[in-house]
Amino acid sequence: MSQRMHRSQEKGFTLVELLIAVGIMALLGTVGALLLNTSLENQAAIETRQQALERVALALTVFRRDLEQITPRIPRDEQGDAMAANIVAEQVGEDSELEFVHGGRRVLPGRGLSSTLERVRYVREDKELIRYSAAVADPAGSTTWQRQVLLNDVSDFVVELWDGNRWSVFWPPSTQVNATQPRSLRMTMSTGVWADIQLNVLLPELLQ
Repeated sequence: MSQRMHRSQEKGFTLVELLIAVGIMALLGTVGALLLNTSLENQAAIETRQQALERVALALTVFRRDLEQITPRIPRDEQGDAMAANIVAEQVGEDSELEFVHGGRRVLPGRGLSSTLERVRYVREDKELIRYSAAVADPAGSTTWQRQVLLNDVSDFVVELWDGNRWSVFWPPSTQVNATQPRSLRMTMSTGVWADIQLNVLLPELLQ
């Protein structure tokens, strides 16, 4: 009789063993949940950063495309007077404003006669990089400008132009008031994710 009871006791688990097993399982479950949560947070952060990178890349592509198609044509202001150069830049506060005419504007079928030239203006407003565009080279006071937000959370937007000797945030520079076009342009901006993003663009040569 005592031998049968001894064998029966050997086949089961004590209460202490059960409690230890349950505790281990609960600990493993907690660790697994924490790892899963961390993994999901990391994945979300990676996706957010990837989306931000794509927006920056798109903005830089648009900016570069406009500059590479700049025309040698001297634009006119709203009063009809010729501007100082075919590209005009100035620094307002800590940020730059840039304006010029470029070609290659897409004209959709069925829209009638329309110019392939487009007047564009780049500015930073309320921490946003804005591209203004008008479907004519010389907008008048009644011309409609399209406003496009290229990037959000932009902390600075600085454009520098190379005249062959030095960089200047103004164009035409004070030392060359009759200069038509710089040789190259350097744009620097910072966003909430990346600081000091820099783009260098070699401008097309003017036809003599």
